Amino acid sequence: MDFMDSLLSAIDPGLPPHLPGIGRYDYRGASGVVRHQTLVGGPALEIEEREPGASIPFRRATTFRTTILQTTGPQAQTTAQQNVDIVINGSGYLYGIDLFVTGTTSSNVGTVTFLEDAPWSMLASVVLKDVNGELVNLTGFELRLANLYGTWRRNLETGSADGEVYSITTGTSATAGSFNMHLFVPVGINRRTLLGILGNQDRAQSYQLRSDIAASTGVYSAAAPPTNLPNVTIERVYENYAVPAPTNAAGAQQQQFPDDFGVIHYLTRSVNPSAPAGGSTVNHYLSRIGNTIRLLILVLRANASRATAEANLPSRISFLLGDTPIFTETVDYRRMLMFDRYGFDAPDGVLVYDFMTDMIGHAGDELGSDYLFTNGLVNAQFQVTYPSGFGSTNNSLVVITDDLQIPPDVDIYA
Repeated sequence: MDFMDSLLSAIDPGLPPHLPGIGRYDYRGASGVVRHQTLVGGPALEIEEREPGASIPFRRATTFRTTILQTTGPQAQTTAQQNVDIVINGSGYLYGIDLFVTGTTSSNVGTVTFLEDAPWSMLASVVLKDVNGELVNLTGFELRLANLYGTWRRNLETGSADGEVYSITTGTSATAGSFNMHLFVPVGINRRTLLGILGNQDRAQSYQLRSDIAASTGVYSAAAPPTNLPNVTIERVYENYAVPAPTNAAGAQQQQFPDDFGVIHYLTRSVNPSAPAGGSTVNHYLSRIGNTIRLLILVLRANASRATAEANLPSRISFLLGDTPIFTETVDYRRMLMFDRYGFDAPDGVLVYDFMTDMIGHAGDELGSDYLFTNGLVNAQFQVTYPSGFGSTNNSLVVITDDLQIPPDVDIYA
């Protein structure tokens, strides 16, 4: 590639190689129409003008934007849950909402200990909904798992020394019990395809976000809470993509609706009705099938503790779609896959089954080739063999499901 080719590539990576013997850069694009452009101090270049009917793709025509939504607090945490609802007034296409949650204590004189799901458990529930139903419904800790394993967060925030990213104060200091954390409420599945983003231009049908503050007993050890419970503040940043103008500055038509518009993305939880039991094999049927599954996260607790479950993890797990076994494996194998695909160790009691690793081996680098289409499926289940040490008191299995509702007339592979 000569100097002119390099210069042209910098201007428009879609330009073909320069043809030898042609003094002016003449070519025909996909639409078959020649275009011209003149470089400063250089020869005239021909730049393609699109034919009527052709348009610039939405992903290239749109612009990513952020705006600050309503901040709530500071409000004192109590021993009872507090419901916090806001209406998401915005524009463009909704991609997601970042929540920055801070808890600030003062004049503490005791030793403070957080529970194992804290500080994310400060949000007892995060619910995003429209007039048709709930799109996201998770606890704060479950949303944190979805952020990590759905790859909206690529790094463990606990490794950051920046208090604007994450901080937690334990022990006996005057501010023990304080914390800062981010949680992301996703709508679109990733920034490459923007699959799942939703229009937010209709003021008659607004989205609502509920982020409930938990009781103190869901955040701090009952034996070691802060002397004064924290004041909690929730800041919200609205992430969206602009609706492109019908034409750009050069007069070229632009696509105004995203590809595959109408696909709806859900993040939900369910407590499996069949509780884990030590020394037995339990069939855990999935309560949510019918959509296209991207990700399943299992959260195991024994005696109400993920740490206790971690010490007594299952010896064998099978996953079946109907009567067809998809995989049968050990937890050791699954944890190795998780580390290889995500690059960090799993929290206690957490097992992840992702169906979005189909490009280069990293979860989230997805083309959708591995999605599970469960429309018309009678049942799906995990068959789990638990060791006797798992126990049988106050055990639970929560299944977090990340799935897509794809309209019959939409082909996500087109």
